[in-house]
Amino acid sequence: MYIIISGMNNITINLAKKLISEAHEITFIGNDKNKSEIIEKEIGFVSILGTSNNKSTLIEAGIERADFFVASDLEDDMNFLSVKLAKHLNKDAVSISLVNKISNKKYFSGDGFDFAINYDEMISETLNAFISNKSNQLIYTNTDNHTEIRVLSVGNNSSLIGKTINDLDLDNETQVIAIISSSGLISHNFSNTLNPLDKILIQSTINYKNND
Repeated sequence: MYIIISGMNNITINLAKKLISEAHEITFIGNDKNKSEIIEKEIGFVSILGTSNNKSTLIEAGIERADFFVASDLEDDMNFLSVKLAKHLNKDAVSISLVNKISNKKYFSGDGFDFAINYDEMISETLNAFISNKSNQLIYTNTDNHTEIRVLSVGNNSSLIGKTINDLDLDNETQVIAIISSSGLISHNFSNTLNPLDKILIQSTINYKNND
């Protein structure tokens, strides 16, 4: 299959590595020259400098023969416009949209939008597929903005049981993204008390230390 990916970031690069291992053809679209050079060097895929909401860029990328179009820029309005234009040029291409802000997901429905995945769903899927006995586990590092995402597991005998997020001793550079119950239900109500086997997603700034 031929897949066009709009957005050059850690998520799409890892996705591309998996797809190429399955013998699929990939083209990246993005306006970050440094990322484009990294992709060409490390992965060997074709990358086009430009924006995916531009008709000529999509045509150059080969949208007319694409089987899938993945819109994964970090701005929802860019993803929205890109999918609209891509489907206009090739109605048979299956669109997959990354929705960065949960409240925007309602706009990624109806004709022209095949699949929309929000950030929480991606993390939840990662957690459900991740097996670990550690209570504090790093699951994702974003080198673009120097942040990392960790999961704190609430064990059966954890001191966190019965507490709320406000009771946690988190520093100013750490924020809670969501709470995921043992059944996989995602919650953003941080006033609820924590239960055994809950997962707490936190994002924190990476503090790099200089090596003397």
